[in-house]
Amino acid sequence: MFALEAGVAILAYLLIASMLLGDVFAREVLGTSLGGVQRISVYLMIITGFLGLGLASARGRHLRPRFADGLIPAKFTEQVHRIGSGIMFLIFVGFFVVAIQHVHETYSYGDLARSTKFPMWIIQLIIPYAFASISLRYLAFFLFPALCPSEELAE
Repeated sequence: MFALEAGVAILAYLLIASMLLGDVFAREVLGTSLGGVQRISVYLMIITGFLGLGLASARGRHLRPRFADGLIPAKFTEQVHRIGSGIMFLIFVGFFVVAIQHVHETYSYGDLARSTKFPMWIIQLIIPYAFASISLRYLAFFLFPALCPSEELAE
């Protein structure tokens, strides 16, 4: 799953770069603009951002405060990480539920993307997908602590 998510994120970034470069070229050289390119790029960036959350959690490269790292004795580190994974699972399940409700409301109202007239709910499906993916990862980390990636913190 990681490779698929990473591949989609890379493809989206390539599309963003290509479309924006094409738009700049069209404006500067041809004196026109490619309609909707900037808004589509924003939607693609939203997709890559939500996929990035899952990719970061899968590799242990998420941001977190480190001010309390020394408060818990080292002998409890494994238990604390396991409890943390359980808490994160519950939090992201909550986010998933809210995301499903949000996408359903967008679908019910028939919201369309402004410049492309594309149904917004289809674009927004990345949100519950990302939260479900992250939830399942943290559930796996809770149930099978050996799967939990070690955190790679920059010093």
